[in-house]
Amino acid sequence: MVLIIGALGFSVVSGMQARVLRTAGGAPTLAIAVNASAYQLAAAFAGWFGGRVIDTLGVRSVYLVAAALTILGVAVSAFAWYRDRTATAATDYAEVPVA
Repeated sequence: MVLIIGALGFSVVSGMQARVLRTAGGAPTLAIAVNASAYQLAAAFAGWFGGRVIDTLGVRSVYLVAAALTILGVAVSAFAWYRDRTATAATDYAEVPVA
């Protein structure tokens, strides 16, 4: 189980790095550094936030808060995917020459 969770976690990071490189423009090294820093900040925030949840709501509430944050993450990802898809479609139409 640990191997599966590790493989899934690694696949998310490499996908995010590829997306950052694709959209980085002229500063791919800076974009990767900022992305890695964001992961580290997220890990620190997760530990702090998890501790606050346990202190205020109790241990049993961790599952509910984790489910709510997962739903929020899926919603943000869906919005980013939709926005990226519509921006790509608008760019494709702009490249078509008008006769």
